Amino acid sequence: MKKKYNMIDENLFDNKTLEVLYQLSKLKNLYRQGWLKRNVSEEIGESVADHSFSTAMTAWILAKHLNLQVDIEKVLKMSLVHEIGEIYAGDITPVDGISLEDKYQRELASVEKVFADYPQGQEFIDLWKEFEDAKSPEAKFLKQIDKFEMGLQASIYKKHDIGIMDEFLASGQKAQSDQELKKLYQEMIDNI
Repeated sequence: MKKKYNMIDENLFDNKTLEVLYQLSKLKNLYRQGWLKRNVSEEIGESVADHSFSTAMTAWILAKHLNLQVDIEKVLKMSLVHEIGEIYAGDITPVDGISLEDKYQRELASVEKVFADYPQGQEFIDLWKEFEDAKSPEAKFLKQIDKFEMGLQASIYKKHDIGIMDEFLASGQKAQSDQELKKLYQEMIDNI
């Protein structure tokens, strides 16, 4: 059984590198709110850190599977930072009544807070912004993969009769623009 513990918001370390690592570790205790709102308990639910890891692995494997011409190192880095905005903003879901612009601003402020005192922090902030803007080939690919991974997790929950997953499956399917990803996603749904 997972045990959740409270992490303090103030700085824990004087060393800037250790402090950034501490801030990032907060994602291990932030559970994905969409799942919790659909009757998936924290004991079996995924954390935001779980999702980030799974998104990175999914991106790497599918980029190879599809033989895509993207900078995979950039995709992997971007996949690891894409949820850092949730450290202080929380995991905001579409049903929370927060506009996309407000969500963006809250998450940007969170990313900037995490990396404010870290000497190489701008690289991480820039990667987060690039993902959010979805203009580069890597960001466009990762936007699809982020939803693909969500759909994969929803299919696992659905297969085990956990929660209400149809809207997540539909949302993930709608996000797929690459024809090969669409086919693979459909195959996943067909096998639930």
